[in-house]
Amino acid sequence: MARTPDRTAEKPEEPHSQPICRRRTVLRATGLGAALPIFGGTAKARESAFAPSDEHDETDNASRPIIHSHFGYSGTSEDEIPSRLGPDETVELHADEDKIDDANLPAQTVEFGAFHFAPVGLHVEPGAIVEFDFHTPEHTATAYHPGQERQQRVPDGVPAFSSTVNEHHGFWLYCFEDEGVYDLFCAPHEWGGMGMRIVVGDDPGNIVRAPGRPPLPMTAALLGTGLDGDIGHPDMEPQKIIDNGPISGHDLGIDLEVTITGPSPT
Repeated sequence: MARTPDRTAEKPEEPHSQPICRRRTVLRATGLGAALPIFGGTAKARESAFAPSDEHDETDNASRPIIHSHFGYSGTSEDEIPSRLGPDETVELHADEDKIDDANLPAQTVEFGAFHFAPVGLHVEPGAIVEFDFHTPEHTATAYHPGQERQQRVPDGVPAFSSTVNEHHGFWLYCFEDEGVYDLFCAPHEWGGMGMRIVVGDDPGNIVRAPGRPPLPMTAALLGTGLDGDIGHPDMEPQKIIDNGPISGHDLGIDLEVTITGPSPT
């Protein structure tokens, strides 16, 4: 089902609504029990996250969609993206079977790029909504963050956000509100080199590198270890992403592979 937003169907926003990622409007919770859409469904949220406790407007529509700062907004292939959450950019998540050699099972050899984001480098403006489109299943888009027991590789104050493990052709939306550099990885496939960098704004500053577990070696070839100033592949330098536009992993020429083994069948 097509998910092209129909912005003409948007209704005027209610007075005093708060911004969703600055340029949009977001639902104000009407109490502790207000139901807010997350993961395409509903979940309970503290009212302090969306509105002061003394604000109660009976005209608020509690079904209006929002992008959660931790959990984003997910949907399946059968869902449509709400018009008010129409994405500014799209990132695809793929698995390339041609780069996976399982002829010698239980050993399996995986080339760099077998699991990948497309693009691997992206520049957006603050407040941009990015759609992550799951062209193959069993992926995530997860921030490198101490909350994920990883090195901090997102701007200070940004939460430990992550998508769900979505189904084939499902989607996940996230709003990149704060200017800076965001390094992301796929939790199931970080070992295979599946990472990406999103640069938000034209003056993102230095890449944040707080102490913590750095990317695994295949992904570090793309994003760097964060140790001794290592920022990864030279074309992934933030200013180059700003200057050159989206970066394709296929154009980086990273020639690496990893072989994993499992127990022999009994």
